[in-house]
Amino acid sequence: MRQNSGRARTLESAIGIIYLFHLVIVVAALLVIQSRFDMARFGVGQTAAAGEQPQSGSTSNPIEKIGLPFKPTKGFLPAGKAEIYDNDTLYEKIDGRAPMYQETGFVKLTTQRFASDANAELGFEQYLYDMGNTRNAFSVYSRQKRTDVIDMPDLDAKGFAYKTTNSIYITHGQYYIEMVGFAESDELLSAMKGIAQKLIAQLPVVEKDKITEIGIFPPEIVPGSVQLQIIDAYGFDGLTDTWSAKYMVNDKAVTIFFSKRNNADEAKKVAKSYNDFLIGNGAKVIDANVSALDFLGSTEIVFAKGHFVGGVHEADDRNAALKAADALSKRLNEISEKTGG
Repeated sequence: MRQNSGRARTLESAIGIIYLFHLVIVVAALLVIQSRFDMARFGVGQTAAAGEQPQSGSTSNPIEKIGLPFKPTKGFLPAGKAEIYDNDTLYEKIDGRAPMYQETGFVKLTTQRFASDANAELGFEQYLYDMGNTRNAFSVYSRQKRTDVIDMPDLDAKGFAYKTTNSIYITHGQYYIEMVGFAESDELLSAMKGIAQKLIAQLPVVEKDKITEIGIFPPEIVPGSVQLQIIDAYGFDGLTDTWSAKYMVNDKAVTIFFSKRNNADEAKKVAKSYNDFLIGNGAKVIDANVSALDFLGSTEIVFAKGHFVGGVHEADDRNAALKAADALSKRLNEISEKTGG
């Protein structure tokens, strides 16, 4: 009996040691998981594989130069590290949209997430795109701008700004900034506005590099509808630096556009090449006197006026297209006479 009792105690001790060993492993695992937890409550990770902070002393990253991250407003803190993306890694962050940025002069993207320390539902991510110059930044801003937005003239950005129910979008010199919220909330919008204001206050811009082409359009354009396509406007590689806007003819909105060339001869050549491009893709001549074409049921108009190529793109109403083209032609002629080009 004594021998059996001793064996039982030995077995109990061994089992106890095994249980204790398993408990230590579980506790250690929990500690590791807890140390890695940061933004899981928002469904996002801490740092992208391609997005580590640059080496100390680098001057290519504006976030590093101005000492971010910082608190955007009371109750919101940076969550995780800033992520850095270049031309080779941009697709990892915005797959599908990366080519548009890259063909428009993209230099670098820096992102930073922020979270409320009191409400697990409130958080947002800041995207800071360095686009190289003011026009490149405006191009991506304008081409992605939605229609159901509210302009934000109270932001001190050297450019443009608007907000939606959960996001803020800004151009500030060469920078294009997005603040994308994870929820719809006035508190969240206020926090995003706070960090945006601090950010643009510390990012230097070139004052002389301003957008002046908007003033070339006739006054009847829809406010906030101006867009800039740096290359390949409307699928034609000869149309570069092409500005477009919605022009109102009664209750109809017509897309008008212009591209300033180096001289009048170049403008005529580009206009003819674009006209031929449209015809080569199935467009039919409606009125050769005004270079009007029917393209799959919509009206296209192309003309040269001084240094400018101008016209109408994909108008549903032919009469509205002709009136819009006439107004643009007169405006471009007026600008050409004033500037000698």
